[in-house]
Amino acid sequence: MTLRTAFACIMLSALFLVLQAVPAYADIFKKRLPDGTLCFTNTPMGGDWDLYLRETKGNKYRYTRPSAAEMVRRSNYDGIIRRCALNNGVDPELVKGIIHVESRYNPLALSPKGAMGLMQLMPDTASGLGVRDPWDPHENIAGGTKFISYLIKRYNGDLTKALAAYNAGPGAVDQYNGIPPYQETQDYVRSVLSIVNGGRKW
Repeated sequence: MTLRTAFACIMLSALFLVLQAVPAYADIFKKRLPDGTLCFTNTPMGGDWDLYLRETKGNKYRYTRPSAAEMVRRSNYDGIIRRCALNNGVDPELVKGIIHVESRYNPLALSPKGAMGLMQLMPDTASGLGVRDPWDPHENIAGGTKFISYLIKRYNGDLTKALAAYNAGPGAVDQYNGIPPYQETQDYVRSVLSIVNGGRKW
């Protein structure tokens, strides 16, 4: 191998690593199927898709590649997530998406507003869901899954409204009859949907 070839290989490897580290952006598109089902994706195939939410550079929830430690933490909770999702009629991938965006699988995560644990339950919400110890991963996931299940039913299966309500509260969603005009909530919904729809191999 010549010196020039070796240098080129090194530069290409460095470029690859940089590209891997750059957070991806993803617009969300929607389409209503003939049977009335409303679908959302960040990777539209074919025509008739309408832009629903546009990605923004300031998205604090923008996806970043999981660390090795996070990958280990995720595997520890797979069984709990599956059981809680099954008990509440929720897609396990949705629960995983919420946990990733909310806490990146940190059971000790605490937000400035007081949201706690893996699914970032507020104290009043946790209490209303019967969660005695929000720091206990099983109780936290069970409570958060029960809450998103309730929200999905409340909004007649509209996942975007349910996720917006999980982030901003049902009152805000009811006031605006949809995702409220809060950048944080719009970014939150977009990010969870991107993960659930498999737009990023996390």
